[in-house]
Amino acid sequence: MKNKDEERTERLIEAFLSRRPAFAPDDIDVRAAERRVAGLIGASRPMRRAAVWFQRVAAVLVIPLLAVSVYLAVDDLPGARGAALQEVTVPCGTLSLVSLPDGSQVWLNGGSTLTYPVAFGGGRRSVALDGEAYFEVQSDAKNPFTVETEQMVLTATGTTFNVEAWPADSVTFVTMLNGRIDVAFSRTAPFTMEAGQRASYNCQTGRSEVTAADAYRWCAWKDGLTVFRDDPLSYVFKRLSRTFNVDIHVKNPEIASDLYRATFEDESLDEILRLLEQTAPIRFVQHRRERNVDHLYARKQIDVYKRRR
Repeated sequence: MKNKDEERTERLIEAFLSRRPAFAPDDIDVRAAERRVAGLIGASRPMRRAAVWFQRVAAVLVIPLLAVSVYLAVDDLPGARGAALQEVTVPCGTLSLVSLPDGSQVWLNGGSTLTYPVAFGGGRRSVALDGEAYFEVQSDAKNPFTVETEQMVLTATGTTFNVEAWPADSVTFVTMLNGRIDVAFSRTAPFTMEAGQRASYNCQTGRSEVTAADAYRWCAWKDGLTVFRDDPLSYVFKRLSRTFNVDIHVKNPEIASDLYRATFEDESLDEILRLLEQTAPIRFVQHRRERNVDHLYARKQIDVYKRRR
C-alpha cells in the first residue's frame, strides 16, 4: 500500500510528463552516449586513465535520472511563471551535461544544482545555479538568457562563460570565454564583461573586481583537467576536496600559502597526492572511511603535514 507521499510524488510526475516530457527513456541510446564520451576522452589515452575520466563524466549518460525534483506552477524564476521547473543536482566527484529547452548546454561540476523551466517563455530564459557551471548559451537577442545565484544576476544573449557560486564560499566568480554579458552583484552597480575577463565579488566586504585572465584555465575542469597556476596550496586542497568528494585538512598552517603550479589530466586522487608529495614539501595521511549512525560511509578524511627535511 502506497503512502500519501508516494501517491503525491506519482501525481506530480504524471502531471509533469503529460505537460511536456523532459525525455523519452526509450530514446536513450547508451552506446551512442558511450561513443560520445569516448570521443571526449580521446582514443590515444591509456585505458586506465580513460576509466577514471569515464567515471567522472558517467552522469552524462544518465542525466535524466538526476532530475530529482519537479514543481508545478512555480513563480521563483522570472519568465517561468506557472511553468514546471526541473532541478538537477550532480553528485560530488562527477560532471554532468544538461541540455536546456533552447538548445543551450550547461556543464555542471560535482556538488552543483541547476534549476530551470522545462519550457522557456515570457521573453526571458532564466536558470538558477548553486555551485559551478560552464554555460554555452544559444544566441537569441530577443530572449535574454539569465543566470541567478545567491549573490548575482547575469544576463547574456549568446556567449560562453563559467560561474563559480558555491553557497559555502564568500566569493563568487564569473569568467568570460566568448561574447559579452551584463553582471549585477548584490551590492554593486551592473557592469559589462567581455572575453578574457574574470570578475569576483566578496559578499562579506561588498567589493568586486574585474581582471584579465587566462579564461580557459578556470573552465578546464569540464574537459577533465585540473589546472593550478601559482595558486596557494589552500586553494589546491579546496579544489581537490570538491573534485574528489573528500575532506583535506592542513595540519601545519604555514604551508597553506605556499604556491603550486601543475596541470593534472584524468589522474586519480591517489596519483595526484603522490605527485604533490614529490613536488612540494608536504606529506599526506589518509584515514579509513568510517560509518555514521545511519550506517553510511562518511567522506574520506585526509591530513596534510609539512614534510621535514
